[in-house]
Amino acid sequence: MYRAVLVDDEKYDLEGLRQLIPWQELGIEVVCSENRPLAALSYIDNHPIDILVTDIKMPVLTGLELSRKALEKNPNLRTIFISGYQDFEYAKEALNLKADGYILKPVDDNEIAALLSKVVVDINTERKKKQDESHFTQSFEFVKSDFLQHLLEGKFNGEALPAFLERHPLEIAIGAQANAVVLELDDVLWKNKQLIENGESELVRTMRQMTTYIKERKLGPWCEMSPSQIAFIYTGKASSLEDILIELNQYVRDNTLFTLTSSYGDVATFPDGISRSFIQAKELIGNKMFLGKNRIIPPTLSKLQIVKDAKDLNVILDAMFGAVAQYDLVKICDCMDDLFDNVRTFEHPVKVYSFSIHITSKLEAYLNTVKETFESLLGWGFEHLEVIRQFETVDDIKSWLRKTLFEISERLFLKKQNKSNRLIGPIEQYIQNHLADELTLREIANKFSYSANHMGFLFKDQTGESFNEYLVRNRMEMAKTLLQDPLLKIYEVADKVGYKSLAYFSRLFREHFGITPGDYRKQV
Repeated sequence: MYRAVLVDDEKYDLEGLRQLIPWQELGIEVVCSENRPLAALSYIDNHPIDILVTDIKMPVLTGLELSRKALEKNPNLRTIFISGYQDFEYAKEALNLKADGYILKPVDDNEIAALLSKVVVDINTERKKKQDESHFTQSFEFVKSDFLQHLLEGKFNGEALPAFLERHPLEIAIGAQANAVVLELDDVLWKNKQLIENGESELVRTMRQMTTYIKERKLGPWCEMSPSQIAFIYTGKASSLEDILIELNQYVRDNTLFTLTSSYGDVATFPDGISRSFIQAKELIGNKMFLGKNRIIPPTLSKLQIVKDAKDLNVILDAMFGAVAQYDLVKICDCMDDLFDNVRTFEHPVKVYSFSIHITSKLEAYLNTVKETFESLLGWGFEHLEVIRQFETVDDIKSWLRKTLFEISERLFLKKQNKSNRLIGPIEQYIQNHLADELTLREIANKFSYSANHMGFLFKDQTGESFNEYLVRNRMEMAKTLLQDPLLKIYEVADKVGYKSLAYFSRLFREHFGITPGDYRKQV
Protein backbone atom coordinates (compact mmCIF):
# COMPACT_ATOMS: atom_id res chain seq x y z
CA MET A 1 0.00 0.00 0.00
CA TYR A 2 1.25 3.47 -0.87
CA ARG A 3 1.03 6.14 1.85
CA ALA A 4 -0.89 9.36 1.14
CA VAL A 5 -1.29 12.65 3.02
CA LEU A 6 -4.41 14.82 2.42
CA VAL A 7 -4.32 18.56 3.25
CA ASP A 8 -7.19 21.06 2.90
CA ASP A 9 -8.11 23.90 5.23
CA GLU A 10 -11.80 23.32 4.41
CA LYS A 11 -12.88 20.53 6.78
CA TYR A 12 -15.85 19.40 4.66
CA ASP A 13 -13.74 19.18 1.50
CA LEU A 14 -11.10 17.27 3.41
CA GLU A 15 -13.61 14.80 4.83
CA GLY A 16 -15.14 14.33 1.39
CA LEU A 17 -11.75 13.45 -0.04
CA ARG A 18 -11.12 10.97 2.77
CA GLN A 19 -14.53 9.28 2.63
CA LEU A 20 -15.58 9.32 -1.03
CA ILE A 21 -12.40 8.14 -2.78
CA PRO A 22 -11.90 4.30 -2.89
CA TRP A 23 -8.42 4.50 -1.43
CA GLN A 24 -8.11 0.80 -0.55
CA GLU A 25 -9.09 -0.28 -4.06
CA LEU A 26 -6.45 2.04 -5.48
CA GLY A 27 -3.79 0.48 -3.26
CA ILE A 28 -3.39 3.64 -1.16
CA GLU A 29 -3.59 4.17 2.59
CA VAL A 30 -4.42 7.64 3.90
CA VAL A 31 -1.92 7.94 6.75
CA CYS A 32 -2.65 11.61 7.54
CA SER A 33 -5.50 14.04 6.76
CA GLU A 34 -5.03 17.58 8.07
CA ASN A 35 -6.76 20.96 7.75
CA ARG A 36 -3.65 22.62 9.20
CA PRO A 37 -0.79 22.69 6.68
CA LEU A 38 1.90 23.15 9.34
CA ALA A 39 0.72 20.02 11.15
CA ALA A 40 0.79 18.16 7.84
CA LEU A 41 4.35 19.39 7.21
CA SER A 42 5.40 18.16 10.66
CA TYR A 43 3.98 14.72 9.84
CA ILE A 44 5.74 14.66 6.45
CA ASP A 45 9.06 15.58 8.08
CA ASN A 46 8.87 12.59 10.39
CA HIS A 47 7.21 9.89 8.27
CA PRO A 48 7.80 8.35 4.83
CA ILE A 49 5.00 9.09 2.35
CA ASP A 50 4.45 8.48 -1.36
CA ILE A 51 1.59 10.81 -2.38
CA LEU A 52 0.57 14.33 -1.32
CA VAL A 53 -2.91 15.63 -2.20
CA THR A 54 -3.23 19.27 -1.14
CA ASP A 55 -5.33 22.36 -1.62
CA ILE A 56 -3.32 25.23 -3.05
CA LYS A 57 -4.67 28.31 -1.29
CA MET A 58 -4.43 27.90 2.48
CA PRO A 59 -3.54 30.27 5.34
CA VAL A 60 -0.06 30.33 6.90
CA LEU A 61 1.39 27.85 4.40
CA THR A 62 0.10 27.45 0.84
CA GLY A 63 -0.14 24.05 -0.83
CA LEU A 64 2.64 25.10 -3.21
CA GLU A 65 4.96 25.94 -0.31
CA LEU A 66 4.01 22.72 1.49
CA SER A 67 4.78 20.72 -1.65
CA ARG A 68 8.13 22.46 -2.14
CA LYS A 69 9.23 21.67 1.42
CA ALA A 70 8.00 18.07 1.17
CA LEU A 71 9.91 17.58 -2.09
CA GLU A 72 13.12 18.73 -0.39
CA LYS A 73 12.77 15.78 1.97
CA ASN A 74 11.48 13.31 -0.63
CA PRO A 75 12.30 14.19 -4.26
CA ASN A 76 10.28 11.18 -5.47
CA LEU A 77 7.06 12.39 -3.84
CA ARG A 78 4.00 12.44 -6.13
CA THR A 79 1.82 15.57 -5.78
CA ILE A 80 -1.74 16.40 -6.79
CA PHE A 81 -3.00 19.97 -6.32
CA ILE A 82 -6.63 20.93 -5.76
CA SER A 83 -7.73 24.53 -6.26
CA GLY A 84 -10.92 26.50 -6.21
CA TYR A 85 -9.27 29.09 -8.49
CA GLN A 86 -8.75 28.73 -12.21
CA ASP A 87 -5.63 30.86 -11.93
CA PHE A 88 -2.88 30.50 -14.55
CA GLU A 89 -0.12 31.51 -12.11
CA TYR A 90 -1.11 28.71 -9.71
CA ALA A 91 -1.14 26.19 -12.54
CA LYS A 92 2.21 27.47 -13.84
CA GLU A 93 3.87 27.14 -10.43
CA ALA A 94 2.36 23.67 -10.00
CA LEU A 95 3.90 22.66 -13.31
CA ASN A 96 7.27 23.99 -12.17
CA LEU A 97 7.00 21.66 -9.18
CA LYS A 98 6.34 18.77 -11.60
CA ALA A 99 2.94 18.10 -10.13
CA ASP A 100 1.17 14.92 -11.19
CA GLY A 101 -2.20 16.64 -11.41
CA TYR A 102 -4.09 19.91 -11.01
CA ILE A 103 -7.81 19.57 -10.25
CA LEU A 104 -10.38 22.34 -9.84
CA LYS A 105 -13.04 22.36 -7.13
CA PRO A 106 -15.67 21.08 -6.79
CA VAL A 107 -13.72 17.84 -7.09
CA ASP A 108 -15.12 15.11 -9.34
CA ASP A 109 -14.65 11.81 -7.52
CA ASN A 110 -14.12 9.85 -10.73
CA GLU A 111 -11.60 12.37 -12.03
CA ILE A 112 -9.40 12.29 -8.95
CA ALA A 113 -9.73 8.45 -8.66
CA ALA A 114 -8.54 8.11 -12.27
CA LEU A 115 -5.64 10.48 -11.60
CA LEU A 116 -4.64 8.61 -8.44
CA SER A 117 -4.80 5.32 -10.33
CA LYS A 118 -2.39 6.74 -12.91
CA VAL A 119 -0.06 7.94 -10.15
CA VAL A 120 -0.01 4.43 -8.62
CA VAL A 121 0.83 2.92 -12.02
CA ASP A 122 3.64 5.46 -12.46
CA ILE A 123 5.07 4.67 -9.03
CA ASN A 124 4.90 0.94 -9.73
CA THR A 125 6.68 1.41 -13.07
CA GLU A 126 9.39 3.59 -11.56
CA ARG A 127 10.07 1.19 -8.68
CA LYS A 128 10.14 -1.81 -11.02
CA LYS A 129 12.64 0.01 -13.21
CA LYS A 130 14.88 0.76 -10.23
CA GLN A 131 14.60 -2.84 -9.04
CA ASP A 132 15.48 -4.15 -12.50
CA GLU A 133 18.46 -1.78 -12.66
CA SER A 134 19.64 -3.00 -9.25
CA HIS A 135 19.30 -6.64 -10.28
CA PHE A 136 21.10 -5.90 -13.54
CA THR A 137 23.98 -4.25 -11.69
CA GLN A 138 24.33 -7.20 -9.31
CA SER A 139 24.07 -9.71 -12.15
CA PHE A 140 26.59 -7.77 -14.22
CA GLU A 141 29.14 -7.75 -11.39
CA PHE A 142 28.75 -11.50 -10.96
CA VAL A 143 28.97 -12.19 -14.70
CA LYS A 144 31.95 -9.88 -15.02
CA SER A 145 33.82 -11.66 -12.20
CA ASP A 146 32.94 -15.09 -13.56
CA PHE A 147 33.95 -14.02 -17.06
CA LEU A 148 37.30 -12.66 -15.81
CA GLN A 149 38.08 -15.94 -14.03
CA HIS A 150 37.35 -17.93 -17.20
CA LEU A 151 39.45 -15.49 -19.23
CA LEU A 152 42.44 -15.87 -16.89
CA GLU A 153 42.11 -19.65 -16.91
CA GLY A 154 42.06 -19.69 -20.72
CA LYS A 155 38.62 -21.27 -21.01
CA PHE A 156 37.45 -19.10 -23.94
CA ASN A 157 38.09 -20.08 -27.52
CA GLY A 158 39.23 -17.52 -30.08
CA GLU A 159 35.76 -17.04 -31.54
CA ALA A 160 33.82 -16.61 -28.30
CA LEU A 161 36.26 -14.23 -26.57
CA PRO A 162 35.65 -11.08 -28.71
CA ALA A 163 31.88 -11.45 -28.27
CA PHE A 164 32.20 -11.71 -24.48
CA LEU A 165 34.57 -8.75 -24.32
CA GLU A 166 32.06 -6.71 -26.28
CA ARG A 167 29.25 -7.60 -23.85
CA HIS A 168 31.40 -7.36 -20.69
CA PRO A 169 34.18 -4.82 -21.35
CA LEU A 170 37.05 -4.82 -18.86
CA GLU A 171 38.35 -1.30 -19.55
CA ILE A 172 41.52 -2.79 -21.00
CA ALA A 173 42.39 -1.94 -24.59
CA ILE A 174 42.79 -4.87 -26.99
CA GLY A 175 46.52 -5.30 -27.56
CA ALA A 176 47.51 -3.65 -24.27
CA GLN A 177 50.48 -5.08 -22.36
CA ALA A 178 49.42 -6.61 -19.05
CA ASN A 179 50.52 -8.86 -16.19
CA ALA A 180 48.36 -11.39 -14.40
CA VAL A 181 48.76 -11.06 -10.61
CA VAL A 182 47.78 -13.58 -7.93
CA LEU A 183 47.40 -12.63 -4.25
CA GLU A 184 47.13 -15.30 -1.55
CA LEU A 185 46.69 -14.78 2.19
CA ASP A 186 49.12 -16.76 4.34
CA ASP A 187 48.34 -19.13 7.20
CA VAL A 188 44.59 -18.99 6.61
CA LEU A 189 44.07 -22.39 8.22
CA TRP A 190 45.54 -21.29 11.54
CA LYS A 191 44.57 -17.65 11.74
CA ASN A 192 40.95 -17.72 10.68
CA LYS A 193 39.86 -19.33 13.95
CA GLN A 194 37.40 -16.99 15.58
CA LEU A 195 34.34 -15.08 14.41
CA ILE A 196 34.11 -11.36 15.00
CA GLU A 197 31.20 -8.93 15.18
CA ASN A 198 28.14 -9.65 13.03
CA GLY A 199 29.29 -13.22 12.52
CA GLU A 200 31.83 -12.15 9.90
CA SER A 201 35.12 -14.03 9.78
CA GLU A 202 38.46 -12.25 9.73
CA LEU A 203 39.18 -13.91 6.40
CA VAL A 204 36.05 -12.43 4.77
CA ARG A 205 36.83 -9.00 6.18
CA THR A 206 40.43 -9.12 4.95
CA MET A 207 39.39 -10.22 1.46
CA ARG A 208 36.95 -7.31 1.32
CA GLN A 209 39.68 -4.88 2.43
CA MET A 210 41.97 -6.18 -0.32
CA THR A 211 39.35 -5.86 -3.06
CA THR A 212 38.54 -2.33 -1.86
CA TYR A 213 42.25 -1.50 -2.00
CA ILE A 214 42.46 -2.79 -5.58
CA LYS A 215 39.37 -0.84 -6.69
CA GLU A 216 40.32 2.44 -5.00
CA ARG A 217 43.80 2.41 -6.54
CA LYS A 218 42.47 1.21 -9.89
CA LEU A 219 45.02 -1.60 -10.11
CA GLY A 220 42.87 -3.49 -12.62
CA PRO A 221 39.84 -5.80 -12.98
CA TRP A 222 39.86 -8.50 -10.32
CA CYS A 223 38.07 -11.68 -9.25
CA GLU A 224 38.17 -14.07 -6.30
CA MET A 225 39.74 -17.39 -7.24
CA SER A 226 39.15 -18.98 -3.82
CA PRO A 227 38.17 -17.86 -0.29
CA SER A 228 41.77 -16.70 0.30
CA GLN A 229 43.02 -15.89 -3.20
CA ILE A 230 42.44 -12.97 -5.59
CA ALA A 231 43.65 -12.46 -9.15
CA PHE A 232 43.76 -9.22 -11.13
CA ILE A 233 45.05 -7.91 -14.45
CA TYR A 234 47.60 -5.11 -14.16
CA THR A 235 48.11 -2.79 -17.15
CA GLY A 236 50.29 -0.09 -15.62
CA LYS A 237 54.03 0.29 -15.99
CA ALA A 238 55.66 -3.11 -15.56
CA SER A 239 58.59 -1.49 -13.74
CA SER A 240 56.20 -0.23 -11.04
CA LEU A 241 54.39 -3.52 -10.37
CA GLU A 242 56.72 -4.85 -7.66
CA ASP A 243 56.60 -1.56 -5.74
CA ILE A 244 52.77 -1.63 -5.92
CA LEU A 245 52.67 -5.20 -4.61
CA ILE A 246 55.14 -4.34 -1.82
CA GLU A 247 52.79 -1.54 -0.72
CA LEU A 248 49.79 -3.91 -0.86
CA ASN A 249 51.64 -6.52 1.21
CA GLN A 250 52.53 -3.86 3.76
CA TYR A 251 48.89 -2.68 3.87
CA VAL A 252 47.70 -6.23 4.63
CA ARG A 253 50.32 -6.66 7.37
CA ASP A 254 49.43 -3.34 8.99
CA ASN A 255 45.63 -3.62 8.81
CA THR A 256 44.76 -7.32 9.18
CA LEU A 257 45.75 -10.44 11.10
CA PHE A 258 47.24 -11.97 7.95
CA THR A 259 50.30 -11.63 5.78
CA LEU A 260 50.19 -11.78 1.99
CA THR A 261 52.17 -13.58 -0.68
CA SER A 262 51.95 -12.14 -4.19
CA SER A 263 53.13 -13.46 -7.54
CA TYR A 264 52.85 -12.24 -11.10
CA GLY A 265 53.47 -13.63 -14.56
CA ASP A 266 55.48 -12.19 -17.44
CA VAL A 267 54.00 -9.26 -19.33
CA ALA A 268 51.64 -10.44 -22.09
CA THR A 269 49.37 -9.01 -24.77
CA PHE A 270 45.73 -8.67 -23.75
CA PRO A 271 43.61 -10.70 -24.16
CA ASP A 272 45.31 -13.55 -26.04
CA GLY A 273 48.38 -13.91 -23.83
CA ILE A 274 46.90 -13.10 -20.43
CA SER A 275 46.06 -16.72 -19.58
CA ARG A 276 49.75 -17.69 -20.04
CA SER A 277 50.76 -14.94 -17.65
CA PHE A 278 48.12 -16.13 -15.14
CA ILE A 279 49.18 -19.78 -15.34
CA GLN A 280 52.75 -18.68 -14.61
CA ALA A 281 51.62 -16.56 -11.63
CA LYS A 282 49.45 -19.42 -10.34
CA GLU A 283 52.36 -21.86 -10.45
CA LEU A 284 54.62 -19.38 -8.66
CA ILE A 285 52.13 -18.81 -5.83
CA GLY A 286 51.95 -22.58 -5.39
CA ASN A 287 55.67 -22.63 -4.71
CA LYS A 288 55.65 -20.46 -1.62
CA MET A 289 56.37 -23.46 0.61
CA PHE A 290 59.82 -23.58 -0.93
CA LEU A 291 60.28 -19.90 -1.78
CA GLY A 292 58.78 -18.43 1.38
CA LYS A 293 55.63 -16.55 2.29
CA ASN A 294 54.91 -12.89 3.06
CA ARG A 295 56.80 -11.81 -0.04
CA ILE A 296 56.63 -11.05 -3.76
CA ILE A 297 57.44 -13.97 -6.09
CA PRO A 298 58.51 -12.59 -9.51
CA PRO A 299 58.56 -14.65 -12.73
CA THR A 300 62.38 -14.69 -12.71
CA LEU A 301 62.26 -17.34 -9.96
CA SER A 302 60.55 -19.75 -12.35
CA LYS A 303 63.99 -20.50 -13.72
CA LEU A 304 65.16 -21.95 -10.40
CA GLN A 305 65.30 -25.72 -10.01
CA ILE A 306 63.43 -25.48 -6.73
CA VAL A 307 60.37 -24.28 -8.63
CA LYS A 308 60.44 -27.38 -10.78
CA ASP A 309 60.35 -29.47 -7.62
CA ALA A 310 57.47 -27.41 -6.25
CA LYS A 311 55.56 -27.71 -9.51
CA ASP A 312 55.92 -31.47 -9.31
CA LEU A 313 54.59 -31.30 -5.73
CA ASN A 314 51.50 -29.36 -6.88
CA VAL A 315 50.85 -31.96 -9.56
CA ILE A 316 50.97 -34.69 -6.93
CA LEU A 317 48.66 -32.75 -4.60
CA ASP A 318 46.14 -32.15 -7.39
CA ALA A 319 46.15 -35.86 -8.20
CA MET A 320 45.74 -36.76 -4.52
CA PHE A 321 42.77 -34.41 -4.01
CA GLY A 322 41.22 -35.81 -7.16
CA ALA A 323 41.59 -39.29 -5.68
CA VAL A 324 39.97 -38.07 -2.43
CA ALA A 325 37.03 -36.75 -4.41
CA GLN A 326 36.68 -40.01 -6.36
CA TYR A 327 37.05 -42.25 -3.28
CA ASP A 328 40.09 -43.91 -4.89
CA LEU A 329 41.98 -45.21 -1.85
CA VAL A 330 44.71 -46.93 -3.88
CA LYS A 331 45.49 -43.70 -5.71
CA ILE A 332 45.60 -41.86 -2.38
CA CYS A 333 48.25 -44.30 -1.14
CA ASP A 334 50.30 -43.87 -4.32
CA CYS A 335 50.19 -40.09 -4.03
CA MET A 336 51.16 -40.25 -0.34
CA ASP A 337 54.22 -42.34 -1.29
CA ASP A 338 55.21 -39.78 -3.93
CA LEU A 339 54.79 -36.90 -1.48
CA PHE A 340 56.84 -38.45 1.27
CA ASP A 341 59.65 -39.46 -1.08
CA ASN A 342 60.49 -35.73 -0.96
CA VAL A 343 60.27 -35.66 2.84
CA ARG A 344 63.05 -38.20 3.29
CA THR A 345 65.51 -35.80 1.67
CA PHE A 346 64.85 -33.07 4.23
CA GLU A 347 67.72 -32.35 6.59
CA HIS A 348 65.81 -30.94 9.56
CA PRO A 349 62.63 -32.10 11.38
CA VAL A 350 61.21 -28.56 11.25
CA LYS A 351 61.02 -28.86 7.48
CA VAL A 352 59.04 -32.09 7.81
CA TYR A 353 56.51 -30.46 10.13
CA SER A 354 56.23 -27.44 7.84
CA PHE A 355 55.75 -29.73 4.85
CA SER A 356 52.98 -31.67 6.63
CA ILE A 357 51.21 -28.50 7.73
CA HIS A 358 51.46 -27.22 4.17
CA ILE A 359 49.71 -30.36 2.88
CA THR A 360 47.03 -30.00 5.56
CA SER A 361 46.49 -26.35 4.61
CA LYS A 362 46.13 -27.32 0.95
CA LEU A 363 43.64 -30.02 1.97
CA GLU A 364 41.55 -27.50 3.93
CA ALA A 365 41.60 -25.15 0.91
CA TYR A 366 40.40 -28.01 -1.29
CA LEU A 367 37.59 -28.85 1.15
CA ASN A 368 36.46 -25.21 1.00
CA THR A 369 35.91 -25.58 -2.74
CA VAL A 370 33.35 -28.32 -2.07
CA LYS A 371 31.71 -26.38 0.81
CA GLU A 372 33.25 -28.54 3.53
CA THR A 373 35.77 -28.12 6.36
CA PHE A 374 37.62 -30.37 8.78
CA GLU A 375 34.97 -29.47 11.33
CA SER A 376 32.00 -30.31 9.09
CA LEU A 377 33.45 -33.68 8.07
CA LEU A 378 35.47 -34.82 11.08
CA GLY A 379 34.31 -32.56 13.92
CA TRP A 380 37.78 -31.10 14.30
CA GLY A 381 38.67 -27.64 15.49
CA PHE A 382 41.83 -25.99 14.22
CA GLU A 383 43.66 -26.90 17.42
CA HIS A 384 43.25 -30.59 16.55
CA LEU A 385 45.78 -30.22 13.74
CA GLU A 386 48.49 -29.36 16.24
CA VAL A 387 48.75 -33.13 16.69
CA ILE A 388 51.16 -33.13 13.72
CA ARG A 389 53.82 -31.54 15.91
CA GLN A 390 53.53 -34.40 18.41
CA PHE A 391 54.70 -37.08 15.97
CA GLU A 392 58.33 -38.14 16.21
CA THR A 393 58.82 -39.96 12.91
CA VAL A 394 57.99 -39.39 9.25
CA ASP A 395 56.12 -42.70 9.16
CA ASP A 396 53.90 -41.56 12.04
CA ILE A 397 52.97 -38.38 10.17
CA LYS A 398 52.44 -40.25 6.92
CA SER A 399 50.22 -42.83 8.61
CA TRP A 400 48.12 -40.12 10.27
CA LEU A 401 47.70 -38.18 7.04
CA ARG A 402 46.76 -41.31 5.08
CA LYS A 403 44.15 -42.28 7.66
CA THR A 404 42.76 -38.73 7.65
CA LEU A 405 42.53 -38.68 3.85
CA PHE A 406 40.77 -42.07 3.83
CA GLU A 407 38.19 -40.84 6.33
CA ILE A 408 37.58 -37.57 4.48
CA SER A 409 37.27 -39.39 1.15
CA GLU A 410 34.74 -41.83 2.58
CA ARG A 411 32.62 -39.11 4.18
CA LEU A 412 32.66 -37.01 1.02
CA PHE A 413 31.56 -40.06 -0.96
CA LEU A 414 28.70 -40.85 1.42
CA LYS A 415 27.60 -37.22 1.52
CA LYS A 416 27.64 -37.02 -2.24
CA GLN A 417 25.49 -40.12 -2.56
CA ASN A 418 22.97 -38.89 -0.01
CA LYS A 419 22.90 -35.31 -1.27
CA SER A 420 22.50 -36.20 -4.91
CA ASN A 421 19.53 -38.45 -4.23
CA ARG A 422 18.01 -36.25 -1.60
CA LEU A 423 18.57 -32.84 -3.16
CA ILE A 424 17.44 -33.13 -6.75
CA GLY A 425 13.82 -33.89 -5.78
CA PRO A 426 13.31 -30.72 -3.73
CA ILE A 427 15.05 -28.67 -6.42
CA GLU A 428 12.73 -29.98 -9.13
CA GLN A 429 9.72 -29.38 -6.91
CA TYR A 430 10.87 -25.83 -6.16
CA ILE A 431 11.24 -25.09 -9.87
CA GLN A 432 7.80 -26.52 -10.67
CA ASN A 433 6.26 -24.30 -7.98
CA HIS A 434 8.03 -21.16 -9.26
CA LEU A 435 7.87 -21.43 -13.05
CA ALA A 436 6.27 -17.99 -13.21
CA ASP A 437 9.19 -16.41 -11.35
CA GLU A 438 12.47 -15.14 -12.77
CA LEU A 439 14.52 -18.21 -11.86
CA THR A 440 18.31 -18.31 -12.24
CA LEU A 441 20.89 -20.98 -11.51
CA ARG A 442 22.53 -18.70 -8.94
CA GLU A 443 19.21 -18.13 -7.15
CA ILE A 444 18.54 -21.88 -6.97
CA ALA A 445 22.13 -22.53 -5.83
CA ASN A 446 21.79 -19.94 -3.03
CA LYS A 447 18.43 -21.40 -2.05
CA PHE A 448 19.97 -24.85 -1.54
CA SER A 449 23.34 -23.58 -0.21
CA TYR A 450 25.52 -24.56 -3.16
CA SER A 451 27.86 -22.68 -5.45
CA ALA A 452 26.43 -21.97 -8.90
CA ASN A 453 29.11 -24.11 -10.58
CA HIS A 454 28.50 -27.08 -8.32
CA MET A 455 24.73 -26.76 -8.68
CA GLY A 456 25.09 -26.70 -12.47
CA PHE A 457 27.19 -29.88 -12.36
CA LEU A 458 24.74 -31.59 -9.99
CA PHE A 459 21.79 -30.68 -12.19
CA LYS A 460 23.43 -31.98 -15.34
CA ASP A 461 24.57 -35.14 -13.60
CA GLN A 462 21.15 -35.97 -12.13
CA THR A 463 18.79 -34.85 -14.93
CA GLY A 464 20.91 -35.14 -18.06
CA GLU A 465 20.05 -31.52 -18.91
CA SER A 466 21.56 -28.16 -18.12
CA PHE A 467 19.59 -25.95 -15.73
CA ASN A 468 18.39 -23.68 -18.55
CA GLU A 469 17.36 -26.63 -20.74
CA TYR A 470 15.41 -28.15 -17.87
CA LEU A 471 13.73 -24.85 -16.96
CA VAL A 472 12.66 -24.02 -20.52
CA ARG A 473 11.39 -27.55 -21.19
CA ASN A 474 9.23 -27.53 -18.06
CA ARG A 475 7.91 -24.07 -18.82
CA MET A 476 6.93 -25.18 -22.31
CA GLU A 477 5.19 -28.30 -20.99
CA MET A 478 3.29 -26.17 -18.49
CA ALA A 479 2.38 -23.75 -21.29
CA LYS A 480 0.87 -26.59 -23.33
CA THR A 481 -1.33 -27.52 -20.38
CA LEU A 482 -2.40 -23.91 -19.77
CA LEU A 483 -3.18 -23.32 -23.46
CA GLN A 484 -5.93 -25.91 -23.18
CA ASP A 485 -7.85 -23.46 -20.98
CA PRO A 486 -9.82 -21.24 -23.42
CA LEU A 487 -10.34 -18.60 -20.72
CA LEU A 488 -6.63 -17.79 -20.61
CA LYS A 489 -5.21 -15.44 -23.20
CA ILE A 490 -1.88 -16.40 -24.73
CA TYR A 491 -0.06 -13.48 -23.09
CA GLU A 492 -1.47 -14.63 -19.72
CA VAL A 493 -0.11 -18.12 -20.34
CA ALA A 494 3.29 -16.61 -21.16
CA ASP A 495 3.24 -14.66 -17.90
CA LYS A 496 2.27 -17.74 -15.86
CA VAL A 497 5.32 -19.62 -17.12
CA GLY A 498 7.78 -16.80 -16.50
CA TYR A 499 7.92 -14.84 -19.77
CA LYS A 500 7.09 -11.14 -19.89
CA SER A 501 7.72 -10.94 -23.65
CA LEU A 502 5.01 -12.62 -25.72
CA ALA A 503 7.24 -12.64 -28.81
CA TYR A 504 10.04 -14.43 -26.95
CA PHE A 505 7.61 -16.94 -25.47
CA SER A 506 6.11 -17.66 -28.90
CA ARG A 507 9.56 -18.18 -30.42
CA LEU A 508 10.59 -20.65 -27.70
CA PHE A 509 7.29 -22.50 -27.99
CA ARG A 510 7.73 -22.85 -31.75
CA GLU A 511 11.33 -24.04 -31.33
CA HIS A 512 10.20 -26.77 -28.92
CA PHE A 513 7.02 -27.96 -30.61
CA GLY A 514 7.31 -26.75 -34.21
CA ILE A 515 4.07 -24.80 -33.92
CA THR A 516 2.99 -21.42 -32.55
CA PRO A 517 0.98 -21.21 -29.31
CA GLY A 518 -2.02 -19.92 -31.27
CA ASP A 519 -1.97 -22.78 -33.76
CA TYR A 520 -1.51 -25.29 -30.95
CA ARG A 521 -4.59 -23.90 -29.17
CA LYS A 522 -6.63 -24.30 -32.38
CA GLN A 523 -5.64 -27.97 -32.59
CA VAL A 524 -6.70 -28.74 -29.03
